[in-house]
Amino acid sequence: MGKRMGSLVAALVTSASLAACAPAMTGSEDVAFRNEQTMLVVENNNWTDMTLYVLRDGSRARVGSVTGLGHGRFKLPDALVGGAGDIRILADPLGAGERFVSHPLTIMPGQEIRLRLENNIALSSYSVW
Repeated sequence: MGKRMGSLVAALVTSASLAACAPAMTGSEDVAFRNEQTMLVVENNNWTDMTLYVLRDGSRARVGSVTGLGHGRFKLPDALVGGAGDIRILADPLGAGERFVSHPLTIMPGQEIRLRLENNIALSSYSVW
């Protein structure tokens, strides 16, 4: 009986140790994602000021603006990120006709979109981290 009791105590200690190391879950992964901020980071190498929008489901939401040769960092609204459907990023130069529109992006909460706008807007690029 002593061996059994020793094995039982060892199993309980191991279980308690593993439980203490495990991350706390609040019910589902979606709740954890909601606490993470999704960011749009912009490097504007263009001479022109840019107004930035997120396009989703036929609507356009203004995110902010970046001055010519400037940088910007914007939190994307939770309503635009995650769930079903893709988004696109639109950079609209102030007073110019040519715009930059990204391909459709599937973004998860907590990810970061890095947008690099070039003086020749057609050469602009983006990445998702």
